[in-house]
Amino acid sequence: MFQLRSQIKVLLCLGGTSLLFYACGTKTENLLFISPDATVRVEIALDSTGYYRLNVSKKDFAFVENGKLGLSLQGQDSLFTSLVETKGPFDKAEVVDEMGISGPVERHWNEYILEFSQGEQITLRVFDEGIAYRYVFDSGQATSHVLGEESSWGIPAQTKVWFFERDNDWKLKSYAGEWQWTTIEQLRTVSETGNIQGKPLVFEYQNGTYGLLAEAGLFNYSGMRFEALPGNRIKANFSEGDKGFIVKGTVLSPWRVAFVADGLNQLIHQQTIITSLNPEPDAALFADRSWIKPGRSVWSWWSNFTGTPELQKQMVDYAKELGFEHNLIDANWEKWPDKWTALKEVCRYGKENEVITWVWKHSDELNFSENDYQMMQAFMDSLKVSGVGGIKVDFMDGERKSLIDFDEAVLRHAAERKLMVNFHGVQTATGEIKRYPNELTREGIRGLELNTHPEGPITASHNAALPFTRFILGHGDYTPLTFTATGETTWAHQLATLVLFTSPVQIIAENPEILLKHPAVKDALPLIKQIPTVWDETVVLPGSKIGELAVIARRKDHDWYIGVLNGGEKKTVEIDLTLLNTAVGEAVLYRDATERIANPISREYNAKDRHYSAVITPFVMEKKQISGNKITINIEKNGGAVLLVRR
Repeated sequence: MFQLRSQIKVLLCLGGTSLLFYACGTKTENLLFISPDATVRVEIALDSTGYYRLNVSKKDFAFVENGKLGLSLQGQDSLFTSLVETKGPFDKAEVVDEMGISGPVERHWNEYILEFSQGEQITLRVFDEGIAYRYVFDSGQATSHVLGEESSWGIPAQTKVWFFERDNDWKLKSYAGEWQWTTIEQLRTVSETGNIQGKPLVFEYQNGTYGLLAEAGLFNYSGMRFEALPGNRIKANFSEGDKGFIVKGTVLSPWRVAFVADGLNQLIHQQTIITSLNPEPDAALFADRSWIKPGRSVWSWWSNFTGTPELQKQMVDYAKELGFEHNLIDANWEKWPDKWTALKEVCRYGKENEVITWVWKHSDELNFSENDYQMMQAFMDSLKVSGVGGIKVDFMDGERKSLIDFDEAVLRHAAERKLMVNFHGVQTATGEIKRYPNELTREGIRGLELNTHPEGPITASHNAALPFTRFILGHGDYTPLTFTATGETTWAHQLATLVLFTSPVQIIAENPEILLKHPAVKDALPLIKQIPTVWDETVVLPGSKIGELAVIARRKDHDWYIGVLNGGEKKTVEIDLTLLNTAVGEAVLYRDATERIANPISREYNAKDRHYSAVITPFVMEKKQISGNKITINIEKNGGAVLLVRR
């Protein structure tokens, strides 16, 4: 491979065609860049309006057509319009340790620097799967006022586009919309909330391949959304609109990412590319990471709100019995009498039982930037003194520049005090876990909590889409698993969400008393007690289709957990274990029962009546002998399955 790459570079430097090539430092108006395996080609050319245009193809399929490049700053005219020099390719590689779907993965790319007449630059990375680029400009001033970007992407006609929808103004505040699809031609008119969509957009092209449009490395900048325009075009959009936003120091935009995938297995592994595009962690701040502890958490809010300190001690007991590592205390704990003394006692009790305590806080009570967020720091100091191990920060409700700065301040100050972080009411992930590995999870997802809202419950098709849409960008705090409020899904479907929805800290919604003591679910208890939250390997299995069926195998050590989520009518799924390169040992199957029944779990277990489904489809647990390395599973409507295979 090294020899092939070297030959490609030499050939391009000698290129004498009308399209001049990049690698020789030649000033040119027409540029070609290629990936390490030479299958991805990026063409950049100056158009008649003075802007540079972008076309990207893989194996001659153009998945970005006539895109546009450009960044606008107040007081700076004609940026990124006069190219002076190109540098590269620089052959780069990095081992990405993605805390979630896999162990360490090596990623390769060719990197190029495009230098313009006023000192501005575009850094371009060309992967075998697609491209990422960002703008760089040092104005020499303490701050710069970004007015917007020209960044845009033309999408091939008749492309199927997956996006999330929520028909109210919370759509782009919390990113908690339902995943659904339309065509690229209809994307600008399909939503009642307008033509602005959140990240990511996932494409199914006419040729059978898949694509992703996203953002990575969001720091010191406003979060990008997507504006759907006529002519199948998508343009960068920001919350601040024409007012723009202020950036401190050098303007370094997040990466604008466009990838393509031959199949769903390749698509979901692009999460490691998103992570790779983030900065390295501060070596001093994270020299010791022993305090960063993935695991499962009990959570009383779903069933009985926060309650008293005594209830939270009981939650610690439940966590210990379940083998869970964490207990999340949600809103209203600050209404406890003598709250800090009470919290300290709960934390002490948790520590005695090897259970880490997390607490909730509204962002409005921390988001004061004076003196480097002095109020936030004082609150975190009090948490640390009390023995808290993690903080859940809620209701940022947007991704304007000031909120992105706040998010990073939370991560930085929490890390200084060895506190883990869970963000809620927040935009989706962009790979922040690399720079701040103390971010163990974030919402930015339509999760199980919507089953308690009037606009709920969650649909099965939404769940079957999530592994191939939102979760491509990183961990999501869906808060999985319920037996009492399943909506249209089955109990086996609910169990499968534990496998398919990844989060280093997995907050389990259901009342732990039900998990531990109710006879109707006792056969699921061994699975719930042992389910991992970080994985060594992930494989998407045949039959998967976004929104209709997700069949994904995840390995931890020598055990394979295979989850199935059905987003529609009854299906028969054949699982071929030879694809996992493992010898079949003991196998345990959790599948749908064939009949719906009255829910055997009383609504009295939960404080909220709307936390209840009167009729459910239970699961059946079976020990299986698999012959020929294949197993066929009948999946009910909106159902699911979990197959645990031990070597």
